[in-house]
Amino acid sequence: MKKVWVGLGLLLLLLAAGCGVQRHATKSSRASTSASSRQVSASQQTSSVPQTPLAKLKARSKDTLVYAPFGDSLSVGLFADKKTSRFTSLFTQQLGQLTGKTVTEAGIAEVGKTATNLGVPALSSLVAQQPDVVTIEFGTNDAVGGATPSALAAYHQALTTIVTTLQEKTTAQLILMTTWSPNNGPYAAADLKFDAVVKEIGRSYHVPVADLATIWQGHDDVTGPAGTTIPDFAANGPRDTFHPNQQGHDQIAALLIKTLEE
Repeated sequence: MKKVWVGLGLLLLLLAAGCGVQRHATKSSRASTSASSRQVSASQQTSSVPQTPLAKLKARSKDTLVYAPFGDSLSVGLFADKKTSRFTSLFTQQLGQLTGKTVTEAGIAEVGKTATNLGVPALSSLVAQQPDVVTIEFGTNDAVGGATPSALAAYHQALTTIVTTLQEKTTAQLILMTTWSPNNGPYAAADLKFDAVVKEIGRSYHVPVADLATIWQGHDDVTGPAGTTIPDFAANGPRDTFHPNQQGHDQIAALLIKTLEE
C-alpha cells in the first residue's frame, strides 16, 4: 500500500511539472507572437509613410534626370547675376546633389509669354524632351491684362491642359509655380487671383505648388536695383525692378527644393 502512495505521489509531481512546462511554453509562444506582431506593425507603419517627390526621384532606376523649366522670362533667368546662377540652373545643381544623379537642364522658356500663347502650343516639344521634372511657371504675363473672368477662365483652361497632357504623356514630377511680382507691384492684386487658379489646379491634379508670393510679398530686396547691365542678359536690357535679382533667384531655387521635400 505504501508503494502505491509513493507511486501516486511521483505521478502527481510529474503532472505538475508538465503543466508548468506547458504554461511556460504558452507564455513564451504568446510573447514571441506579440513581438512578431509588433515588428510587422512597425514595418507596415514604415511602408505606409508616403514618399516625398524628392525620394521618388532619387529612387528612379535611371542615373540621369532631365529637368525642363517651362515658362516665361522668370524661367529664362532675368535678372540673375549670370545664367549659371538663375533659379533653373541652381535647382538643377541642387537636385543632382540631393538625388546623387546627373541632372541635365532642357526646357522651354521665352520672355513675355503666357500659358495660352506658349504653354499649350509648345507641349509636344516639351514632351519630346522626355523630362523627369518640369516646373510650370506661367501666369505672370497672363495677369498683366487684369484678373477679368474671361482671362481667368482662359488661364484655367490652358493650365489644366498643360498639367493633364504632361501627366498623360510623361512620367515627370510636375511642380506648379505661382506668379511673380515686385512687392506692391502694379499687377500684384491680379497676380494673387491667378495664383488661386494655380493652387486649385494643384489640388485637383495632385501637383505640388511652389508659392512665389512667399518670396516677393512684403519683401523689397528680391528685385532690383534697376540699371545694372547683366552681361549674360544684355540682350534683354538692364536689370529692372520687376524681375527677381540674384537673391530672388536663390530663394526660388530653395523653395523648389523645399516643395519636393514635402
